[in-house]
Amino acid sequence: MSYDLKIPALCDHRIYWELGTIDTDLRSLRVSKPIVSSTLTVRMSGNIVPESQYILVNDMNSQAVTGDIRRMIYFKQELKAIDDFFEVKYLTNSSNCPKCAGMKGLDDIQYDNLGELREARDEYLLMQNVEKYVVTEIGSNVFHNWLGSGLIDLIGTRIMDANYMRSKITQEINATLNKFKTMQQEYITTGRPITDGEQLDTIDMVAVTQSANDPTVLEVVVTVTAVSGKTVDFTQYLQFKGFRARG
Repeated sequence: MSYDLKIPALCDHRIYWELGTIDTDLRSLRVSKPIVSSTLTVRMSGNIVPESQYILVNDMNSQAVTGDIRRMIYFKQELKAIDDFFEVKYLTNSSNCPKCAGMKGLDDIQYDNLGELREARDEYLLMQNVEKYVVTEIGSNVFHNWLGSGLIDLIGTRIMDANYMRSKITQEINATLNKFKTMQQEYITTGRPITDGEQLDTIDMVAVTQSANDPTVLEVVVTVTAVSGKTVDFTQYLQFKGFRARG
């Protein structure tokens, strides 16, 4: 059985203990990002404020963010002190999340509750390896110059024909993952243990779509199935130089 450090993870979009500012009315508490869930915690000078003492309301003084009016914390009774400081733990949306910057995922080393490095195994390792092969520039690893794809070379070009570019990306990813599958089969013949969960069986889908807001951004969704029968996928965003219509 092999393993690797667990790197990619879904972002929870949770803001931990952001300092908030109480308004002059001594009842309105604002934070910097939209609050998208009623599940939050407020601390006043280090002490937890009971949920019964405040409500969430629409902030009419705040500019709308992604179509929704930003919600703020409103105390049911006017606060007595003006020198208390406030900290808020809350959920925001992906487009305003400072941790993932709208990408919905994180690429960072993770630790468990005991401080140990989290390891990716089985299908999680397969997903990580698939992503590694797709996004790594081929030839950039001096020890394994065959690892990776030619997506970087495609990104360096200008989109002249969106359909052609989508086709080229799909072909490149399929070729790269078939190379990865062959590599795994060669490892197995040498006696290296690979679990059914981490072994690639089929490439189910490579979907490439163009952003409606920015035609130079393409979203790539890759879905594969392991020998274990479980399916995994990941999403990659590609930024190109620009779009120029043919003709």
